[in-house]
Amino acid sequence: MRRSLVVMLAAVVAAVVVAPFAAAGASELDVVRAVAGDGQPQPGHIDMTGATPAPPPGGALALGSSQVPGLYYCHNYRIWSYASGRYVAEEQDYGGDQHNMLRARTAADQAGSWEVFSLCSGDGGHTVYLTAPSGYLVTAEYNYAGGARGMLRGRGEWVDVWETFDVWTDSGRYFLRNPSKGAYVTCRVDYKGASYRMMKATGTAAGSWEALRFDPV
Repeated sequence: MRRSLVVMLAAVVAAVVVAPFAAAGASELDVVRAVAGDGQPQPGHIDMTGATPAPPPGGALALGSSQVPGLYYCHNYRIWSYASGRYVAEEQDYGGDQHNMLRARTAADQAGSWEVFSLCSGDGGHTVYLTAPSGYLVTAEYNYAGGARGMLRGRGEWVDVWETFDVWTDSGRYFLRNPSKGAYVTCRVDYKGASYRMMKATGTAAGSWEALRFDPV
C-alpha cells in the first residue's frame, strides 16, 4: 500500500523536489572525495550497552512481517557527521516532501531534541533502524528523483527495506549502509541553501562524506 502510494506521487515529487537539486545531483557517481582510512570498511556494530526493549509493534509504528517482535532493543544517540563537523538534525519545520529531512547542520553546543535518534537493533547493533525525533522511522526515499533520490526523512510507519541499515567501521569511524541498495548514508556538503548537508543513502563508498560518530544520550 505504502509503495503504491509513493509511486503515484512520484511525478509530483519530481516536479517539486528535483529542481533545487538539479545541478548538485547531476551525477552521484561522479562525486570524488577522500576515502576514510584504508577504504576497506569492515562489518561492525553500534554499542547497545544500556539499551532498553523496543516499544511493542502497533499504533503508528510496527515491525515488518518478517521480523519478530520482542527481540529489538533501542538506545538514544546523537549522530555526528565528520564531513560537516555537525550533528544530524530532523528538519521538522520544513514543508512538503522535505518535511522531516535529515540534515547535518547543528553545532555541538546547540544540539537539542531534534538531534536525538533512537537506534534499535535485534542483532546487537550490527543492523539497525532509526526512530527520528518526530517519532517516525528514518526512511531512504528511493522513489524521489535526481539529487533528492535517497533523501533520509522521518516518515516511516513500519520497519522495511528502506528503513534498515547495516553498520560498518573503518579506522574508528562508522558508516550506515542500506542493504537493499548497497548504498551508504552520505552528507551532501556540496548542496546549497536549505538542502546543504542533506543526509541521503546514495554513497557508493565508505568515504569522508559517509563517516559518522554515534554519541550516546
